[in-house]
Amino acid sequence: MTAFDDSAPPKRDDGDFEQIYVKHYDFLVSIAVRKFGVPTSEADTLVQEVFLSYLKRSNEIHDLHAWLLGGICHASRYFWRQHGRGGETVELDELFEREDPTSHDVRDDLPDALTIRAVLDSLPPRYHRILRLRYYEGCSIAEIAEALGVKPKYAQKLVSKCIKKAEKNYLEKGRPACPPAARKRASPNS
Repeated sequence: MTAFDDSAPPKRDDGDFEQIYVKHYDFLVSIAVRKFGVPTSEADTLVQEVFLSYLKRSNEIHDLHAWLLGGICHASRYFWRQHGRGGETVELDELFEREDPTSHDVRDDLPDALTIRAVLDSLPPRYHRILRLRYYEGCSIAEIAEALGVKPKYAQKLVSKCIKKAEKNYLEKGRPACPPAARKRASPNS
């Protein structure tokens, strides 16, 4: 049986806390914002409170990740108990009249997206794969070269060749080159 000496607190390494903070901060904020709908500015405050509580009880915690997760869930629920989920009521008709700012340009971008899909589908599988790696997955030329088992210089040539082939297929479908640039929307102020 060992006796605990309450007069001297256990030594804590600030580097360890910093690593824990960096590793879990974004995760905890996203839980508060996405799962509980806490405003981002308030979520930051809640996460700080959870870490403060952790510092006070660090020697009692056995499973850190689970404890931090439980802490942010509890803090988020407490936040809504204190602030209520009330707020301004909105009529359904008003809600549908307002346009969602994130979907504002969807109507303008949809024809281009469908055309791009048709052009990609018209390419040979290898060309399709190369363009998907480069532009959809954001791979560098070196990463594409590694995936294809070729040298980077050849991978660059393949990407250029794929783009030319895609452009040729696009133009064969009777579309003008660079349609988005050709049909810029007029600004409402002009």
